[in-house]
Amino acid sequence: MNKRQSRLALIVKILLNNSIGSQEELMEILERNGCTVTQATLSRDLKSLRTSKVSTELGGYRYVIAANGTAADEVATHAMNTVRQAAILSITVSGSLIIIKTRNGYAGGVAYDIDEISSPYLLGTIAGADTVFVALSENAPLPEIYHLLSEILPSAVMEAGRKFFFKH
Repeated sequence: MNKRQSRLALIVKILLNNSIGSQEELMEILERNGCTVTQATLSRDLKSLRTSKVSTELGGYRYVIAANGTAADEVATHAMNTVRQAAILSITVSGSLIIIKTRNGYAGGVAYDIDEISSPYLLGTIAGADTVFVALSENAPLPEIYHLLSEILPSAVMEAGRKFFFKH
């Protein structure tokens, strides 16, 4: 892994596990981890990772990394796949709704990815800060929905929620 790849991986790890509200705060944590970076480089890295600031429960802001879409390059795409794996926590089915729990700030990206799936069974999504509601058409075949969502959601999450899609 080259220096940039290592730095991006470290930024992803820091942003997933901490509530970071400023580039200065992120630069300090990077330095404590042996990674000295200029503000301009950090700004480019954050742009490459498609980060955005979201409000926190305490009224402040924190950086989150987009879990959807394509990044500017392969390194950032790999980092975003790492984000997707860590950002999505669980999936449940209740009636004609699928409920997906995410880390705070990541539900919008997950909802966007689901809205991009072309299926008559997926009617739409509603995203909060940490929850996505997916509306299903009446009598949607849950095993087929499971396979559609398995294309974009982490396999561990899908496997844990498998019982909701395949009832015996």
